[in-house]
Amino acid sequence: MKKHILSAFLFLISLTAFSQNPEYSGRPYLWENKKLSELERAEAQFDTKSKGFGYGGVDILYTVFTDKSDIRFTKEKLPTFVIKVDKGIDPAEAYVILKATVKKKKRSFLVGSYAMGGKAKDTGEPKIKTVYKKLKDGIYEVTLPSDTSTGEYAFVPNSTEGMSMGNKIKITCFGID
Repeated sequence: MKKHILSAFLFLISLTAFSQNPEYSGRPYLWENKKLSELERAEAQFDTKSKGFGYGGVDILYTVFTDKSDIRFTKEKLPTFVIKVDKGIDPAEAYVILKATVKKKKRSFLVGSYAMGGKAKDTGEPKIKTVYKKLKDGIYEVTLPSDTSTGEYAFVPNSTEGMSMGNKIKITCFGID
């Protein structure tokens, strides 16, 4: 009987280990001390930047018109995030974490790059290789690699929706000092 009670107790603990559900699907939350907290939601404008009058290619960016996120973490204590996704969505394919280039009080997140003639160029450097761990159906823990450098970062949807000149989307930003 004691074994059954212990088994039932352990089962209930495992069910409630992650008892908080993120309110919104597709929006990352900070996971700290078994509590979810909201992060900075910034309005980012879709933009392009020509290099060498277009002969050097074109960069595709999301630009936030402030130079620094209010949400800060230290390199020594990297954050853990939680994200809720709709059924059948792989969060690793739906979202990417990008490192910003900060200039003139703006954060620019490089989404893509094309050479002259429209050939795609590799933009791998600003993308952060994250680890997604399933906590329960549709809810994932997101961990940054231990070698993540200082800088400004954002969770960006990995889709072409909203990619028209001047369009704006909401992205989730944070900084590491």
